Amino acid sequence: MNEEKLEKLNAMFGTYRAEWLNNKIFKFFAVPSYFAELKGNRPCVLQGGRGTGKTTVLRGLSYKGQWALCNQDINVFDSNDFVGIYLRFNTNHTHAFEGAGADRRQWQRIFAHYLNLLICKEILQFVEWHKNIAPDDEELSRQACKLIAATLNLEGEINTRIELYEEIELSMYKFQAAINNIADGMTVKLSMQSEPINVLTQKLVELSQFDEKMFYIMMDEYENLTDDEQEVVNTYLKHNNKRYTFKIGVRELGWRVKNTLNPDELLTSMADYALIPIEDNFYNNEKLFVDFATEVCEQRIQALMEGESENYKIEQAFAPLSYEDEAILLKVESHKNYLAVKDYLEHKGKKLDLTPLYMFTLGYWAEKESRSIEDIVTEYETQTAFWNQRYDNYKYSMLFKIRSGRGSGLKKYYAGWSTILKMANGNIRYVLEMVYHSYVKHLSSDLGFETPVPPRLQTEAAYDVGGIMLQDLEQEAKNGYKLSKLVINIGSFFNQLATDSDNTAPEITEFYIEEEITPEVDEYLKSGVMHMAFIRMPNTKNSGIGATKDFLYSLHPAFAARFVYSFRRKRKIVITNNDFMSLTVSHKQLTERVLSRKPKKRVEFLKSALQLTFLDNVEDD
Repeated sequence: MNEEKLEKLNAMFGTYRAEWLNNKIFKFFAVPSYFAELKGNRPCVLQGGRGTGKTTVLRGLSYKGQWALCNQDINVFDSNDFVGIYLRFNTNHTHAFEGAGADRRQWQRIFAHYLNLLICKEILQFVEWHKNIAPDDEELSRQACKLIAATLNLEGEINTRIELYEEIELSMYKFQAAINNIADGMTVKLSMQSEPINVLTQKLVELSQFDEKMFYIMMDEYENLTDDEQEVVNTYLKHNNKRYTFKIGVRELGWRVKNTLNPDELLTSMADYALIPIEDNFYNNEKLFVDFATEVCEQRIQALMEGESENYKIEQAFAPLSYEDEAILLKVESHKNYLAVKDYLEHKGKKLDLTPLYMFTLGYWAEKESRSIEDIVTEYETQTAFWNQRYDNYKYSMLFKIRSGRGSGLKKYYAGWSTILKMANGNIRYVLEMVYHSYVKHLSSDLGFETPVPPRLQTEAAYDVGGIMLQDLEQEAKNGYKLSKLVINIGSFFNQLATDSDNTAPEITEFYIEEEITPEVDEYLKSGVMHMAFIRMPNTKNSGIGATKDFLYSLHPAFAARFVYSFRRKRKIVITNNDFMSLTVSHKQLTERVLSRKPKKRVEFLKSALQLTFLDNVEDD
């Protein structure tokens, strides 16, 4: 029974990448909050990391996507005021337009001609597609076909739309072959930048079936274009006309060049395009991502259940753990700090309404401050409000201390739907991966969808996803091996700060470079952000030392379970360029430097280096 469900699970969740889903992408399409913002005549730049849903959304706007979303009803489809043409850039093609003895300006003219051919070909493919569904469509005139052919410098007698398409397709393949022989002298005649698109779209909107339509030319994986090619496309975007516009999908920091072919002509947000940063949208309004991710996952699981239950709720299937329950699972009641307080209370006949985690916290502080249990308990009794506030601020971080260095087994649990969403940080692919791997383990344990996924399996799945992310990073990034090693060392550093047996400030998960960032460090940071190793956040608060910088950085929170530290954005540590580069080799040097400080000095260091949002009397801790 579960083997069949596992097969279906893999079909629904294992193929989470849009490019793997084929037509199923539209069956499970969930409209994100920013979808309406993409529509309209204004150029848009959809910015987000790998897995944030750029491809899915752009393909949803394409004519094939809209056809599926309109339930294949031509009347509903034609009620749209736009037609979406989807293009995806891959490095096999984009990196062919460089070198081989031609200068960069020549290559830019060659690439512009290729872009004209490619876009015109795709638009004419749509026209043919529409004609097959609506045979009564008005046709392009003979004169229109000749004009379009002339703008592309096509040879031969062209009288019909079909002949035009066939000649463009043939010319495109001949052109691709000629590029490889440019050093021997390229003889292909080039077209003027964007002019063929202008003429083609103008002639199409004169036809009754496309009257007043706007063509959306959607360019995915924009980061794969070279800098010179981005200048060309920037020029198209800057000077698009009323018949077509551009919708671009790009990774953060993947849009490297903002000028057109004219170096003095820059593209600026608001004036030339609308920037839609996916992760920022979701982070600034958490409910948007909760609703979106819930719909995406529940659609798939309800399809898997095939009517077994209409009451499936993913937040119930992935139930959270309270801190107190997690402490019990981590065997806090066998820890010496808990036992020391328990034995003292029993010996004195005291009955305090304290949870095991609270008792562990009292014992932990007694040990770290070299104080007696009696002293700590007496202080709790006389300063209960103070201790309750301290406990509220530290109880989550205390969970990392319980099994620190204590044999095998889970050191920390990462469970609950809200936890999964926070670890995904606006990345729908990571949500799907964590749900998928959780259910693989769940169904393999002969459990069904009707029972909640145990916290242990959720945690193991989150750990596995962190490992997959490391593998992807090593394979996809140009400097993948070095970058993955850096991630491992930073993760190990944060793990040591979380589990170290001393009363440091809780939940240090972000870092901030206090000086002018060197080119070497900058290269690591930019590559890490592009490939989802790091996330960066505006540094809006003064660190209290040195000049205020632009960004804070952290590992992507989906790595938290892999390295066992907090996934929450809490406090930052200030480091230098040298500290950062030391982490490309090992975490030990920086770890020892921070952890070797005497408690008093360490508190002073942390108070200056961290953005503290808890007790003001840290110096007394």
